[in-house]
Amino acid sequence: MTLNDLATRLKVSTATISRALSKPETVAPDTRKRVLEGVRRYGYQLNGIARSLRTQQTRTIGIIVPDIRNPFFSAIVKAAEDVARANDFTVLICNADEDGRNEEAAVRLFLDRQVSGVIHCSAGGNVDLLAALQRKAIPMIDLDRRSGLKDVDTVELDNALGAQLAADHLLSLGHKRIAMISGPCHLSNSRNRLNGFRRAVREAGVQLPKEYVEFGDFREASGRRAAEKLLSLEKRPTALFVANNEMTAGALSALREQKIKIPDEISLIGFDDARWAQFSDPPLTIVAQPTSAMGKRSAELLLARIQKEKGTATEVFPPELVIRASTASPR
Repeated sequence: MTLNDLATRLKVSTATISRALSKPETVAPDTRKRVLEGVRRYGYQLNGIARSLRTQQTRTIGIIVPDIRNPFFSAIVKAAEDVARANDFTVLICNADEDGRNEEAAVRLFLDRQVSGVIHCSAGGNVDLLAALQRKAIPMIDLDRRSGLKDVDTVELDNALGAQLAADHLLSLGHKRIAMISGPCHLSNSRNRLNGFRRAVREAGVQLPKEYVEFGDFREASGRRAAEKLLSLEKRPTALFVANNEMTAGALSALREQKIKIPDEISLIGFDDARWAQFSDPPLTIVAQPTSAMGKRSAELLLARIQKEKGTATEVFPPELVIRASTASPR
């Protein structure tokens, strides 16, 4: 059924139907009710392509996440999509799988689909291609990780503070041999967490041997491998800070395989409050990020830019240290 067919059936103008569906507050309640009942009864469907051609607006938001399996990014996407849906935008989600080539394909897809805006969690690289979005005046938000572009809105955590909170907690318990499993250094959030950790340990006057810092790729397997290296050291650390939830799961697996008791033999702090962390045995002390608030704010900021609100903002959210049973004084 076309818009004209529906208008004829309901004996109203096509403009009235369009307003009832897109701007209901401009139509009398009785008329809007009759239009909605007619839409359901006759199965009328808006022609999104035609509307896009008419308005030069696809009302689509593209979101690139580096790992959709990571609960942190799943929560981010849900919060952003809730905001988009409430404002009559659809969301196109692409999983980069921590691979710059996949990220490149996603950006090209967004350019081809002429999305209205992009929320981007960088997998690293592709700065030149991302700049093409800017040249086409497609608004973009850097979320969680900075892309390297200038003059771009950014929503992120105070990652250095989060790592400092973790280190300070372990230091306050009396730990001197504190190790860290860091993410890859080409990512901004990873660098900031490592820098915050190093600064806190240094300011406490505690030595941080080079071998006490291992690097992973934010995936579970890399966390396991890094933990195995740290546990094989002659002077094994008495505390371990892991820079994201996936690598924390890997480190936990290595500890359990070697039957190392937490926190009796080693204290463990993770980053990101995945649901499983509070049900672990023992429940894990973690640095929590306000994931829903970050996802919500990134979508709100993007919609403001799509609606031609000018400016460039950097919004930094505070982390929270959630102390549970996986940390204790060294024995």
